[in-house]
Amino acid sequence: MQTHLVARAAAAAAAVAAAVLLSACGSSAGAGSSDSSTTTGTSGPATPTVTVTVTATPTLPAPTLSKPTKPNPTMLTPPPAKDPLVLPDSPKAYAQAFVTAWVDRDRPRAAKLATASAVDAAFASTVQKSPTFTMCEGAAGSSYCSWQGDEYTMVVRVGNERVAQHQEQAVGEVRFTH
Repeated sequence: MQTHLVARAAAAAAAVAAAVLLSACGSSAGAGSSDSSTTTGTSGPATPTVTVTVTATPTLPAPTLSKPTKPNPTMLTPPPAKDPLVLPDSPKAYAQAFVTAWVDRDRPRAAKLATASAVDAAFASTVQKSPTFTMCEGAAGSSYCSWQGDEYTMVVRVGNERVAQHQEQAVGEVRFTH
């Protein structure tokens, strides 16, 4: 780029010099003058001195490219849940977790542990105090766990295969007897 600027400056200087030379020749001829005075002293045409000052155009510094930074992984990862649901590993523990969610009126947690119909059946009733666990028995792929309240018995059916596979909604049925 600098060679291009130097070439342009040289061309401009040559044009200025040519213009000055032509103007000097035109004024010494004296357009239409018929002066016949004798010139003494120098022989040959006078050569004008032309001074051209070339200032370089300041060049802009090359842009500095910075490496892209790695994204902050904490901004991309959602924060952990306040109380993450750990799925119980036995039918009794699964049923107990569901009954605890029911007593605490924690419907979202209960919905992770039981089907929608089981959640609806349980949350249709409310209790003043927690029921007492009585027993859990397995039969034909399910476990039936019972709790005794003040005026009711609650039976929770848990799918054993869903528990063994660590799946949500293993509680498939809730029944109350009064």
